[in-house]
Amino acid sequence: MLNPDFTKYSLALVRGDEIIYSSDGSGIAPLWDCLEKYKLAKDKFILFDKVIGLAAARLIVYSGIIAAIHTSLVSQPANKFLEENKVKIDADEVVANILRKDKSAVCPGEIIALNTDDQEAFLAKLAAMTGRS
Repeated sequence: MLNPDFTKYSLALVRGDEIIYSSDGSGIAPLWDCLEKYKLAKDKFILFDKVIGLAAARLIVYSGIIAAIHTSLVSQPANKFLEENKVKIDADEVVANILRKDKSAVCPGEIIALNTDDQEAFLAKLAAMTGRS
């Protein structure tokens, strides 16, 4: 089993003992791109992602391709959502919410995920936020 190395990437998708996708990007965009690229895969993957907020958790559950997650930081809402949807989560730290980089406020993706129950509306708002609409 590989161990996450967040000095080399912020996100890595693992099949068996092999990293098949990685990114050093920030925010939700690298996860969106990764899940989009592998959405038709029949495999279940392990995801290493430095930070998991509720928006990321919802994308992961919606994708249906992630069996387990290893992360440095997860928000309480994301942790609860993943557990409710039977996705194994191993986090170094659980926090109330994911904050912006400057710690001035809750990150926009977390706000969208907390305030948008409908999956279609959530995806549309997230796509608009990331420039994917």
